[in-house]
Amino acid sequence: MIHIGLAVLLAVSPVVDQDSVRSAALDAGYQAEYVGEAGPIARAIHAAYDIPASVTVAQSILESNWGRSKLSTAELNYFGFKCVTPTSPGPIALRCARYPTTECIPSPCHPVDAFFRSYASVFDSFRDYGRLLTTSSNYAAALPVRSDPDAFIRAVARKYATDPEYANKVIRLMDLYDLRRFDAA
Repeated sequence: MIHIGLAVLLAVSPVVDQDSVRSAALDAGYQAEYVGEAGPIARAIHAAYDIPASVTVAQSILESNWGRSKLSTAELNYFGFKCVTPTSPGPIALRCARYPTTECIPSPCHPVDAFFRSYASVFDSFRDYGRLLTTSSNYAAALPVRSDPDAFIRAVARKYATDPEYANKVIRLMDLYDLRRFDAA
């Protein structure tokens, strides 16, 4: 009898319009709230390190899932920064925490456990981002093009992420949420 009731319920349930669901999620408010909070921090990082605030916000969105990932909520790590070693969090982070992640080098993409930096504050995470991008030789090629957010993230992405679409994802976020407005003086 329960099975028949379930079948009737399923038969009369309307088809879900995925585009409407996606639009409603985009209008849920947490994106605007996150951008409103991250934008001023990214501008402060721009003032201190002269890197595009638009890229900073977009990368933090992508890396932290709008500040909702476990890494960002539990460790205040908004950029997915790993520790140098399991016991070396770097000069700003407090400690290292083990989390599962996906790496794509070597191909194909595969799950691994890695040690990620844990911070005392959101601002410390953003500050470490600015420090790392301006002091690591991995990102030296990006610094001469920092006045062009698209060129900057393309240069950064070569060493920052193993996802071959990483730069395109960041640029799409900058476009979709008009994040270049944070680069204006």
